[in-house]
Amino acid sequence: MQESFDDLPRVLARRALKKAGLPATPDVGSLATVIKELKEKVELELGVTVTDATVSAAHLTALYQDDIVDLCEYVGFKYVIPKRFFRPVLWEAGVTYAGHGFGLCKHWHDDTECAKEEKEFPDLPILVVHRSRIAFTSTLALITRATSTWDTDSRRVEDFALGSDAIDRYPSPEAYWTDVKSALLRRMIEMPGFKKPVKIIVTGDQIDGDFRYFLQETMEKFMGKPPPIYWDDGLTAPARGTAEFRRRGIAIYGP
Repeated sequence: MQESFDDLPRVLARRALKKAGLPATPDVGSLATVIKELKEKVELELGVTVTDATVSAAHLTALYQDDIVDLCEYVGFKYVIPKRFFRPVLWEAGVTYAGHGFGLCKHWHDDTECAKEEKEFPDLPILVVHRSRIAFTSTLALITRATSTWDTDSRRVEDFALGSDAIDRYPSPEAYWTDVKSALLRRMIEMPGFKKPVKIIVTGDQIDGDFRYFLQETMEKFMGKPPPIYWDDGLTAPARGTAEFRRRGIAIYGP
């Protein structure tokens, strides 16, 4: 009760801005600009009208469900929560896992059968690595099913100074790759009780060339024999997983 009371000024401020036809926050406005452009492109190319959608996101600090709900409302469509999902935001690790066909029941049209299947799913440590021009992230997620992904702060490393563009700012390529190695292995070294990954999934637009060799070599030295590494569809797998969640239906509850 006290938390709700303390949060009331923030909620009222957001409502006032929305009532005036403005974004709920400056960050919502920035994100809405990107989503609006994407929505318009999809509608133009596919000849459809987007009325609702599930939305997934990189695991950004201080990005909350109400931000996503508000930006969707501002752009002009409804944010929907996928069926069998019990966390506030669809983070990249879970949707990418789903995008590769993992963590999904086969009989999704039948809730009872789907639940039976999911009870047999094991808890698996999955390393999801993202590399773009501006960012490098490493998430040692614990996943039972794709819609229930455990990837708290203690399991994630996010560095917006380690993207591929950063290499030119280092005194040498070796110094850059040393920092990337530290970010890649940090949670596994700091938390030796965490189980080592049984799969590595790679996302982003800067995952070819030297990075492939670096990741393979680093994991071989750290683990001996690394698990399978899924390189394909580094850009499209998160979107495919998000679309699959939406295809499987909407939760009976919602924002």
